[in-house]
Amino acid sequence: MSGATPERVPLPGEANRGRAVQAMFDRIAPSYDLLNRVMTFRVDQRWRRRLIGALALRDGERLLDLCAGTMDVAAEARRRAPGLAVVGADFSREMLARGAAKTGLPAAQADALALPFASGRFDAATVAFGVRNLERLDQGLSELARVLRPGGRLGVLEFFRPESQGSRFVHGAYNRLALPVLGRVLSPDPEAYRYLVASMERFASRPEFEEACRKAGFREVRGATLFPGVCGLVTAVRA
Repeated sequence: MSGATPERVPLPGEANRGRAVQAMFDRIAPSYDLLNRVMTFRVDQRWRRRLIGALALRDGERLLDLCAGTMDVAAEARRRAPGLAVVGADFSREMLARGAAKTGLPAAQADALALPFASGRFDAATVAFGVRNLERLDQGLSELARVLRPGGRLGVLEFFRPESQGSRFVHGAYNRLALPVLGRVLSPDPEAYRYLVASMERFASRPEFEEACRKAGFREVRGATLFPGVCGLVTAVRA
């Protein structure tokens, strides 16, 4: 691996983000799981369990885990419903390779803005910490609506831009104090964690994201802030 400094990754709202974000995730794939556990103090596992629980998945259903990364959500879903048909999709080949090896579940390299699945194929879809990385959020949500059957459920975990004074304080303290230090110490690509902080600050608030879901064809859109106040969960139903 070259010792050259990685180029700056474009932030939400900036053009030509896709390939840069894809390359970034390929670079950090070997350390991604460890960094998730350390940087969230293992709370990320609780968040994923909350996501899967909110969708009430059943044996025989078909789940798309989009922006699947190393497929922790897909694995938790299969653990909850052993008869569930799960497909993990992500644009990072390296992340998916690790996820497929770890879980033994089917994986498909795919562009979230042009999914290679038939309309109405899935009963449910999950996206954990991935919508913030989409080059076009509206198009990504429209694709999710397309591949879900009418009545299909969507669950999204994300670091939304905080709105309340309390959540802004928690976000700010964590982003400015903890993340930069942990990123420098643990990550082979500190630029990736500078991107993480900056992208959280540039992304939609949870209410803004909920409205984007409605515009994309979802109803019964509901949101919650998860402990300790830095992560949001949004669920919705395909109209």
